[in-house]
Amino acid sequence: MRALVISDTHFGAWTGRDLLREELFLERLAPRLEGIDELIFLGDLFDFLFGSVGEAIDASGGLLDLIAANLSGKRLVFLAGNHDHHFVHRDAENRLETQLAAGRSPLLGGEPSDSGSPGPGYFRSFLARRLPGVEVEIAYPTYDFAGVLLTHGHYLDPHARLSGSRGDRLLTRVLWGIATGGPEDPKTIADYESTITLLTEWLYIAAQMPHGTHAQQNVFRAVQRAGRIASTLGLPVRGVKRLAAELRDRGVGDEAAPGALPSEKHFDAVVEAEAARQRREQPVPRAAWPHPAYPAASVISPSDPSEHALEAFAKVATNLGWDKQAERIVFAHTHQPLAGVRCGNGSRTRYWNTGSWIYEPDLASRQAYARYLRYAWPGTAIVIDDEESEPRLLELLADLNPLSGGAGLPRPAWPTAT
Repeated sequence: MRALVISDTHFGAWTGRDLLREELFLERLAPRLEGIDELIFLGDLFDFLFGSVGEAIDASGGLLDLIAANLSGKRLVFLAGNHDHHFVHRDAENRLETQLAAGRSPLLGGEPSDSGSPGPGYFRSFLARRLPGVEVEIAYPTYDFAGVLLTHGHYLDPHARLSGSRGDRLLTRVLWGIATGGPEDPKTIADYESTITLLTEWLYIAAQMPHGTHAQQNVFRAVQRAGRIASTLGLPVRGVKRLAAELRDRGVGDEAAPGALPSEKHFDAVVEAEAARQRREQPVPRAAWPHPAYPAASVISPSDPSEHALEAFAKVATNLGWDKQAERIVFAHTHQPLAGVRCGNGSRTRYWNTGSWIYEPDLASRQAYARYLRYAWPGTAIVIDDEESEPRLLELLADLNPLSGGAGLPRPAWPTAT
């Protein structure tokens, strides 16, 4: 048995370039669908937090057509991530309503006899119509294939926030207090679900409102503008930041050698191209920041060192006992591909990460861009084969990575958002 695992296409998001709506990148993925028994989608297929449901579903059409053409008689397994977590929330509401309609008290527990398999009915019906002949399974929050445990990984966010700013730490403690009834960190799936839902449902509601995504864009740019003003109010602070940026661009304080930095000419061309694309695809007032920028869709920035996210996820695996269930765990969410790494010398568990199929470079400096290229270059997937000892990481767009001598991603042939 052989499975291909992909994640984080973020169809419909205004926060980046969702690559698999473009024919060029679908052609890169297509050969990998041959000879597999299952395609496992490990979350964030759609982006309902930074895009409308209609736009997200429409943007996924090319990938769904590709799956339908190649997986007849095979299986598609779907697990929700935080950006399409509304499916999970919607399913819980459906089950509650079914219990009430059947005359059963939710307070007494138990499931109604006609509850069926997990997953909201409309999404299952949608997939059945779009993927005739493909067996569909909806699983959450984990799935097992050939002894490998798979999950999206968004439970790591609260732990990652604890190493962030004072505001992030305070927010996390408040959310934990609501979710767990006390100051303790989450210890059960219900605890993590409560913490995640508090944030995802608020963003989902905002994105689905009329003009909701445009409002999000305006808020993001207002925050950018406020941050820029705050930086220019104090010359010493500005000077320190400028010096830090210069040191980063020289490779000081980072494991990358200066030679690993893209050229200034290439970096300037990428900045100009991304600024033009964002102006075209995000019809909002002119950006107040000199560089194009993406909002933080995740607590972990793709240009952060990958060990931060791994430490946070390993904490989740320990809390929920996943590290005792499996020695091989595949997760997603951070957009940083990993292959068989351990967290701590004494750990027997090894971790893989599927990476992403959304392009969202950090253009704050050449060094930040280089870190993005090194840690989070898109176009990756994981192969799990029960005849192989461990999962394999595929880097399907590695030849386009500027750090490997590639010219970068070609410009899209048509606008990717409306």
